[in-house]
Amino acid sequence: MTDPSEVGVSEVGVSEAAVTARRAKEALRTSELSQRHVAASIGIDETKLSKSLSGRRRFSPEELLALATATGVTVRWLLGDESQVSATPLRFQPGSDRALGAFPDSSPRRLIVETAWDLFARHGYETVRIADIAEAAGISNASIHYYFDGKSDLFDATLDYSVKLAFDRQIAWLDEIPSPHRRLERLLELQSPIGRTARSEWSIWLQTWARLGLEDSYTSDYPAHYERWSHTVASTIEAGQSAGLFRPGDSEAMADELTSLLDGLGVKVLTGIMDVATFRRRLSSYLKRTIINPNPDEESS
Repeated sequence: MTDPSEVGVSEVGVSEAAVTARRAKEALRTSELSQRHVAASIGIDETKLSKSLSGRRRFSPEELLALATATGVTVRWLLGDESQVSATPLRFQPGSDRALGAFPDSSPRRLIVETAWDLFARHGYETVRIADIAEAAGISNASIHYYFDGKSDLFDATLDYSVKLAFDRQIAWLDEIPSPHRRLERLLELQSPIGRTARSEWSIWLQTWARLGLEDSYTSDYPAHYERWSHTVASTIEAGQSAGLFRPGDSEAMADELTSLLDGLGVKVLTGIMDVATFRRRLSSYLKRTIINPNPDEESS
């Protein structure tokens, strides 16, 4: 049976595939991971990976996400840095003193962050010790302290990792959705606590909210990260308003209300108060009542 990712590639598509293939090969080379290891991480056989690396086959969104995660690059970089469907996170913005290139982490540091992210998400910041992270990663405590000042510094790195995962999902899945209506629905789905990875991200965010809410709160980039997310939602709403698909109004205010609703419903799902089906119904109902234009033809005329 023919692989759909190998069919119907236009000249523009071939060019885009060639850019992605070239950058994918660079990512593999710099990560020092074997092609067999990366193929297994992506969930495809080496033959398909070879075709994608040669530009003869497109990477699917799932494969792009897995490749970016395995090698430490962003999906946006793999695609050629052209997508504007999601606001760029602070640490990837040009000119920032924390801006990083295509390869944000060395392999040892990335291993530490990914291990800590999983443990913090499952067991909580207060419970997990540096020794627990070192044991799970198969390294020494000293190796962790070489890269991080302490547990709080490492937790901040796991927050950055969560932001990268969310950003990668948005770029991989939203870039080819032309309709602002469908893009907003998909954006909210991608940012919901549904699935193992997204639930872990929410756990990290929820712990960050709790730490920021304390009287003696710690310094965090989270407010800037949240502003980026809000800007992405507002920009999508503006695109829908321009197309006559969404109701007119203050896009920033509409984004604030929508993201606040998503936060509240998401916490209920994460804590078991609400099931996923109800979560989706509540979110869909809100969109129909407050965002989606019931008469798009009249609005756009």
